[in-house]
Amino acid sequence: MLATHDIGLELVDMGTEEGGTFPIHTKMYEAIASSDIIICDLTGHRPNVFIEAGYALSHHEKNKLIFLFEPKNEGDSVPFDLNTFKYVQITQAAEIPNRVGSEIEAILRSAGAELANA
Repeated sequence: MLATHDIGLELVDMGTEEGGTFPIHTKMYEAIASSDIIICDLTGHRPNVFIEAGYALSHHEKNKLIFLFEPKNEGDSVPFDLNTFKYVQITQAAEIPNRVGSEIEAILRSAGAELANA
């Protein structure tokens, strides 16, 4: 699996942006619209994340989105209106880089990128 720095990817994590106050919604929607690949963590059923996921779905082909989901309780599942899209089930946030690498590579290859085999 390739590391993001090996293929020139940049992570934009709006949850960890620094630099004082800024219009989070404007920056967030601009980042979503201009990104080539979207990774969206659906864990916890947070309403704001569903709005962002919907915005991403309206701006990108569904094969360019990766949804993550970590069940917190027994019976916890991806909401029915998003469970038809590709999602990666995780057991903890620390495993995200290892779990999404192959998904990112598949998206890049389907877009015609030539990647070295690792």
